[in-house]
Amino acid sequence: MSSLITQGNNHIFICGMTRSGKTFFATAALAALKEGVLFFNIQNAPMPKPFIKVSADSVNYKQVTDELRRGTKINLTFPASWSTSDIMRVIAYISRALLREGFTEKNPIYIGYDECQAYTKEAVKDVRLVATRGLYLGCRAVFISQRPALADLTFYTQASEHYIFQLGAGERDYFRGKGIDYDQCLEFWQTLGKHSYVYSDGFDLEGRKAI
Repeated sequence: MSSLITQGNNHIFICGMTRSGKTFFATAALAALKEGVLFFNIQNAPMPKPFIKVSADSVNYKQVTDELRRGTKINLTFPASWSTSDIMRVIAYISRALLREGFTEKNPIYIGYDECQAYTKEAVKDVRLVATRGLYLGCRAVFISQRPALADLTFYTQASEHYIFQLGAGERDYFRGKGIDYDQCLEFWQTLGKHSYVYSDGFDLEGRKAI
């Protein structure tokens, strides 16, 4: 399963409409990595093994970083009573703090930002830092979105690999921003069937069947 993503020193952007297969793909790929993963699960979506569920209202930051160094997969959830601002502030704080933890290009961690198009200004500034500086500091971001055209531009322009599940024509701004041919993607999705996706490394497009 780890071959689903290349595991190079780069950020990744995974997008697709609801029920397109993007979330299953993203969580399966992250679960199979040998490196530690912190997944900001703002929707409290079900996660596969070996993710360990941790609630943000009882999280011990030092324990989290220690576990990430051991290769642990952490599913960070948020209480239903928390406001969006509360959630965003936690995402911002942890994202900024992880950049100072001494991870390296050779010993990195992965940070999963699910539904990143919903991030507000409380989080965007610090998540941008991960997108622009994280690779040198051992923090590889995996941005996941069902509406990429609404995501902060930095999130997808700093990603050199894209895994694109079916999207509507309304997301053309995203495709234009990355120089990706929407019509060619549409042809791949129609030919390869349900839950298929398109891989882009910035140069070529490759259609892939569902996992």
